[in-house]
Amino acid sequence: MEYGELKKNWAWLLGLGIIFVTLGVAGLLLLPLTTITSVAVFGAFMVVGGTLQIAQGIAKARDWKSRGLHILMGVIYLIGGIATLENPVLATTILTLVLGFSLITIGAIRIGIAFQNKDVNQWALMVLSGVLTILLGVMIVLQWPWSSLWAIGLFVSVDLIMSGANFIAIALAAKVEGEKTPAGGVAG
Repeated sequence: MEYGELKKNWAWLLGLGIIFVTLGVAGLLLLPLTTITSVAVFGAFMVVGGTLQIAQGIAKARDWKSRGLHILMGVIYLIGGIATLENPVLATTILTLVLGFSLITIGAIRIGIAFQNKDVNQWALMVLSGVLTILLGVMIVLQWPWSSLWAIGLFVSVDLIMSGANFIAIALAAKVEGEKTPAGGVAG
């Protein structure tokens, strides 16, 4: 692997990784707050995206045949974003239920794909992945609406921790690689 500029600037990546892990751990400690905040940020993105799509549809799409549909999509995003920001608790509850059923469906599809690819060496791992995904979805659905307090926040927090760990690993590998390379020289 070529580390290039990372060898010189590995400390920045290490710092970013530590920040991500810290935020992820804080998120785990405050799951309901992390969940509501994540959904509110999502709602804000929907408002911005919807507004931009409406503006683009009005200003730039004069010769589009589907101009009205683009504006309609923007309006739907805008309404969804405003509704999410108006009542993030209700939005969290709905999104959590959708998440649970989505995981059940995705797990079933993974199992189906695994059985279609029985000739692949790791097809049993694909089945296991599907079963675990289904179990997670079932757990979320069976604990609903209480799972709305933790599910989305848990996923966001774990993702922050995993991303931070990834940044830390890359930074440390770049540091080691940088120590192997003599100053101004080429690694051999």
